[in-house]
Amino acid sequence: MATPTRQQIDEKRAQLSRWIPEREGGSATLGVNHVAVFAKDLEATAAFYTDVMRMPVINVTYNRDVEESTHMNIDVGNGMALSFFDFPHVPRLQRRAPEGVGNVMHVAISITPDRYAELKARLDFGSVSYQEVGGSMYVKDPNGLGIELLPLE
Repeated sequence: MATPTRQQIDEKRAQLSRWIPEREGGSATLGVNHVAVFAKDLEATAAFYTDVMRMPVINVTYNRDVEESTHMNIDVGNGMALSFFDFPHVPRLQRRAPEGVGNVMHVAISITPDRYAELKARLDFGSVSYQEVGGSMYVKDPNGLGIELLPLE
């Protein structure tokens, strides 16, 4: 597949822009309640989010769909959560998902500039790898989920 030209990219973006409504009306929904993520190790996941990211565990319960699975919620702020589920009895769910269409690229979470600096220092101190790109910080959790920390005033 050939790399698209700048003109082709601009045309594609213009075509997609037709989906933007001409008048304000907003979404019919109220926003994201949680994002559900398969977890290989809930203990490592809880430690990472609580100790490193300063995002506490707020609930642990059974998975209402499969009682052998545990459902753990992490507070990411503003009433929103990342929900982690383990399925230790399902071998295919213990593998990391391949990168590609239909998978999550990353979850972007807003953070204040002072908390950004504090978290960066904590990551450096703990030798946790991350990348800074375009003013944001990207880190992978123990499950391979990409987290973007997006500083906002």
